[in-house]
Parts: sequence; structure tokens; C-alpha cells
Amino acid sequence: MIIGIEPFPAKRRFVIDTTALISYFAHIFNVPPQISPRGLSYIRRVFQSDTEYLMTIPSTVFVEIFDKWFRGKNSEDEEFRAKFISEIFNPIKFLPNIEIRELDIEILENFLRLDDPDINLENRDKIVLATAVVLESPLITSDSKIKKYVERYKNIPDLIKCR
Repeated sequence: MIIGIEPFPAKRRFVIDTTALISYFAHIFNVPPQISPRGLSYIRRVFQSDTEYLMTIPSTVFVEIFDKWFRGKNSEDEEFRAKFISEIFNPIKFLPNIEIRELDIEILENFLRLDDPDINLENRDKIVLATAVVLESPLITSDSKIKKYVERYKNIPDLIKCR
């Protein structure tokens, strides 16, 4: 370290789930938002280039969006598809404060440890939670099963609850 120069402060990271991402872009998905003002504030800050926050979106979030929004009645909605790409995916792809995290061996190992038959997390939710565990990061979610699991096992630093 050079004397007299402060090191850059570490950025604070958080992970979001599918509902949080959809809620932030509720105007595009045409759904009522299900996100708390605190969660919305964190996500909003990440879209500012000079923010102290980093946001991780597990890749399974996009798989879930594609499954729910790009099939069936929405599959031929070219306007929605174009809006999704231009107003959601491209900004996320190019912003330095956002990463799309793929399923890697460390996340998979943690995924396998997240087991509670009483709570019975869905696989996509387990991947999202395993990502937060690996990154030792808070998670923005409205999923009641994830909330219950985190309250029981306290395996991440914070749970930023949506409505």
C-alpha cells in the first residue's frame, strides 16, 4: 500500500431472486411489485454507475423468467421480448455493478447441503440461496420458504424481504 493513499472501499454485494428482479421491472412485466422499499432502494442503487453496491443475479433467475414469460401466451409477444432485451437484459449485461452468476461447483456443493424436508425448497430457490451462501451476501426475496429456511439456519448475513 502506498502511504497517504486510502484503499478503495470494498463494495457491498447482494443477491436477488426472480421475484425481486420482476418486481423491480414491474412496469415491463405489467405486474404489481412485490418488493419492499429497502429492497427497491438496493436494486436502484446498483443501476447507478458510481454505487458502492454489487448485485448478483443467479443465472437460474433468467431461466425461470424465460420459462414463465416466454412460453405459452407470451411466446409470440415480440413487443414484450424486445422490451425485455432492451430495457432489462442489455442494461444488466453491460453494467459493471451487476453479475450474472452461473451454476458452478461451489454453488452446486452448497445447493446439495440445503436440505430440509419440512421446508422443501424448490431447486431454483435452492440455487439462488446457495449463491447467497457462497458469496456470504444478503438476499433480496419474497419467497416464504426461503425466508423460513434462512430464519431457521441463519446461513446468510441478511435477508432483505420483499412484501
